[in-house]
Amino acid sequence: MEIDKVYRVIRFLGIGLIFLSFSWAILKSSTSTESRPSFAKAVGLYTDGKFQEALGYYEKAVFEYPDFIHAKRGRARTLMQLGKDQKALEAFNEVLMLDPDSAVSFANRAILEDRMGFYEKAIEDYDRAIKMDPKLGEGLDWFTRFLQNRKEKPQTLAERLEFLQAQKREEAIRSP
Repeated sequence: MEIDKVYRVIRFLGIGLIFLSFSWAILKSSTSTESRPSFAKAVGLYTDGKFQEALGYYEKAVFEYPDFIHAKRGRARTLMQLGKDQKALEAFNEVLMLDPDSAVSFANRAILEDRMGFYEKAIEDYDRAIKMDPKLGEGLDWFTRFLQNRKEKPQTLAERLEFLQAQKREEAIRSP
């Protein structure tokens, strides 16, 4: 008898959750949440690897919504993808002035600084990002790599930080 009761409760909860999920999906698809169409278009283009086009839409989104931090963050990442390093660095600096608690922005700026050869600054930003959000140091999980069709496991932020710190120690030993 007791098992039947438990089974009915579990079944009721399961059906209820399915119903709620389905209702939420219908609600989300029927209401216009696209209050920032330029930003939505930019995200789609960025995801498709069309960085030059995405940049135009990010710029438009920043112009339309000057306080929208996500558009500014997207613009900075896109500039970095396009190899416009100095502009990307300025954009990340702006983002971090407006949102100093963004571990992801510190991590992205560190990657950019690393690429630009600003290793001291990169070490500081990698370290700060990982301290703010330790999961950032772990890198992409297998499922994300699968979805992005990445066969090789890329170097993690923590591994890169460790490497740069080791290089710095070696240089300190070599130069008296």
